Amino acid sequence: MSDLNNTNFIKAVRFIYDHIDQPIALADIAKSVGISVSSLKRLFMEATNQSPGAFIRRIRLEFSFRSLQSRKDSILEVALSSGFEDQSAFARRFKETFGYSPREARKKLNIVSELESILLDEPDIVELTDLPIQSVTERGLYFEAAPKAFNILKCKLATNELSDDFSGIFIGIGHDNPHEGEVKEDQVRFTAGITLIERDLGIEHVTLVGGRYARFRYFGKPNNLGLAYHYIYGKWLETSPSKIDKTKPAFMAFDDFPDPIKEQNILIHVPLIAS
Repeated sequence: MSDLNNTNFIKAVRFIYDHIDQPIALADIAKSVGISVSSLKRLFMEATNQSPGAFIRRIRLEFSFRSLQSRKDSILEVALSSGFEDQSAFARRFKETFGYSPREARKKLNIVSELESILLDEPDIVELTDLPIQSVTERGLYFEAAPKAFNILKCKLATNELSDDFSGIFIGIGHDNPHEGEVKEDQVRFTAGITLIERDLGIEHVTLVGGRYARFRYFGKPNNLGLAYHYIYGKWLETSPSKIDKTKPAFMAFDDFPDPIKEQNILIHVPLIAS
């Protein structure tokens, strides 16, 4: 994706989040970005493999999941605030997306989606040593913070450190889940890092603490990694005897410098409590 398209995509996503509780027309999104509706549709397919409408519906349903868990509003109130005309239509769409009814969702601890997540092979359980990295952390919407952090990191690197001959590893850490309500959607933290760099890049030095990790293999676009995390923290966690260590962050290891829409091999490392 070109820098211009990436900027347009981030502008479109920010418009959607800013108006998520209102009716959103594709023409309004396109106007806010300064492109045509047809260009907007191509942009979202390139970035997420989804239409703009499907992207909006998924975001609204994930917000409704959080509202249901808070128990502040009735199911009907959540349905209406999510853009549905009645409770039955909302319940039907909700079950199609998450695999269970809104009433059942009040009892769930995680967003578990059979249709909106992806299936991953069983992970390898590995023991990792401490991993020193140099990194940049940015805040914003997830689709905004991640490319912003990686772009700043990229500016610090020499040409040979971005070539196929480079033996280091690019690291990504998403610190927050915006749908849990603990942080604002536009304040999500994302860290972009790199290993095996001897020279000081003039950025933060941190260490990823070693220990026991579940290593999942994912192939796809970084922009769709959220679907993999839905599976890991949903269905896999519910059925696995392993317990996640919440004192450490999960992190991603990329075999190439990350491109939001380029399909890549990505290793997702989830910290586990030692048995």
